[in-house]
Amino acid sequence: MNSDFKEYIGCIHAHTIFSDGSGTYSEIIKAAQEAGLDYLLASDHRTLRGREEGFTGWHDNLFVSVGYEINDADDQHHYLAFGLDKILPSSYSHKEYIQAVKEKGALGIAAHPFEQRDIDSAIAGFPPIPWGNLDYPEVEVIEIWNMMSHWLELTTVRNKYWNVVHPRSFSTFPSRQLLKWWDKANLERKVTGIGSVDVHATKITIFGFFTKAIFDYKIMFKSIRTHLLCNDELSKSDDNSTTESTIFKLIHDGRTFISNYRWGDARGFRFWAEDGDRILQMGESGEMKHPVLKATLPEKGHCRIIRNGEVFQKGKATKLNLQVTPGIYRLEVLKGKHGWIYSNHIKILESK
Repeated sequence: MNSDFKEYIGCIHAHTIFSDGSGTYSEIIKAAQEAGLDYLLASDHRTLRGREEGFTGWHDNLFVSVGYEINDADDQHHYLAFGLDKILPSSYSHKEYIQAVKEKGALGIAAHPFEQRDIDSAIAGFPPIPWGNLDYPEVEVIEIWNMMSHWLELTTVRNKYWNVVHPRSFSTFPSRQLLKWWDKANLERKVTGIGSVDVHATKITIFGFFTKAIFDYKIMFKSIRTHLLCNDELSKSDDNSTTESTIFKLIHDGRTFISNYRWGDARGFRFWAEDGDRILQMGESGEMKHPVLKATLPEKGHCRIIRNGEVFQKGKATKLNLQVTPGIYRLEVLKGKHGWIYSNHIKILESK
């Protein structure tokens, strides 16, 4: 049953020349196609120009959705909004715009929520832009792994040149603090986690004469990806709003997992719970009398099963088949010391 899903692999959170990115839509779309993506969610700062100019839709086998990134008057609480045709008033506080996105039925994603820097060694000019507090019921989807934030958090004045030249090799795993918050939040309410690239391809000058883009678009599209598991194939004959609605619902519902392509192609990963004919997929909850957690990996990795925020079991495997008790479960898969795959939660309730 779990092999029957149509899997769509894409990247979320890309910037263009319409805000602070260096690439045009045509250049970025070409890079996404060359990287083998199925979909791309673009989000320039405070503008929907890409949507107004008609870039939402299919570009050969790549579907592009254009949203935008919102921030408050203090340039905090960055929030990605997809599915809006007009930008919200710039005077809105973060509480007002996350509420408005929810009321309009759009997809909202809290961006780089726990971003931080080492004040003694961080690169100057790139201050952290965290949320501080994520405890708003309207915040239902968050970035648990933002590649650009990850790079800035691990890049210092000492290793910056290495990290510029080798922009994916430094990557380790998502913030443990953020994962801890995510697990705790899911004990009380459902919060979906996604991965993002936050790509700008900002160009810098090295040694006074050599120009290099920090994270070229194509390179970034081969890093943090969000995989969608769809019951049916997306149809190019559907209108754009229908395709967007399908993608947004899969993300909102948590029928997704995150991978770092640098450490391997995660296509084909599956994680679910079974009890006879009863199946719970990622993002779902339900009662089970004799639950069994199952997983299939595309290749062997170090698996860590998390139950109610704590490591429940770990070990190397390509398949999992584990009798469990009720709880909230997710699966992490590592390659060596590097995070590779992160599932969304499955909530197994005690059968009454």
